[in-house]
Amino acid sequence: MVEKLIADGVLREAKVGRIDDKCDLSLPLVVVNPRKGEIEVAASQRVSLVVWHDDAKECALTIRLAPHTQLSLTEVYASEKYASLTIEQGEASECNVTTVMLRGAHSAYETLLNAPHSSFTMNAAVVATGFDHAQLSLVTRHNVADCKSDSTVKSVASGRAVAEFKGLVYVAQDAQRTDAKQLNRNIELGYGRVVSEPQLEIYADDVKCSHGSTVGQLDEQAIYYMRQRGISKESAERLMLEGFVGDVVAKCDIEPLADMLCEALQKRLNE
Repeated sequence: MVEKLIADGVLREAKVGRIDDKCDLSLPLVVVNPRKGEIEVAASQRVSLVVWHDDAKECALTIRLAPHTQLSLTEVYASEKYASLTIEQGEASECNVTTVMLRGAHSAYETLLNAPHSSFTMNAAVVATGFDHAQLSLVTRHNVADCKSDSTVKSVASGRAVAEFKGLVYVAQDAQRTDAKQLNRNIELGYGRVVSEPQLEIYADDVKCSHGSTVGQLDEQAIYYMRQRGISKESAERLMLEGFVGDVVAKCDIEPLADMLCEALQKRLNE
């Protein structure tokens, strides 16, 4: 899929390394199947970056954001994969992550808010079908004062698949005036199973922190409402699932990529 976006001039292929004003940022950048390394975004840069996985080789990346940097990151798992991503944020930096997991990947994120007035946002969609085992781990470390984080992870597990979420928000003793939110919402279909483990670890006293987790089935009342208007049960269920994960894909700031991911999610949900 990503090759078409590159060929069509939607994305520009890049390598792991430094992103600064010497780079051509007229198109969003994409790094395909990275292995191990660092991506450094220079101060005051505004960057749209895609990390695309469609092979099974392990990946370990570190992204460092200099002060006053804005990064919009979309990470796509189109194959089974073991991958880790560490994000280190400088002063007044902003990082917005959209993650779409289409296969039984194992992904571990760790975000280090190391300087004041930095912010981190994640929206993730995990679709596990058949015998998939998909796992997303997210650790957000508020190491200094006056930082914000907001993460929402949505999972669908169907067939005999398992979807796991392990989340931790850590607030250090000196990280006063932290504002942190973590939400995990899940739907189980058939024999699909969801494991959800959100956690807070707080050592400061002047904070606003919340976390929540829900695991349930499709809303039978909503399905009944749609069937009363001539929509089949199968179509109603599909529409609800597409809406459930579709708003995550809508957070992607690259419209052709968002459209492609919506189609891929629909195909997976139809399975």
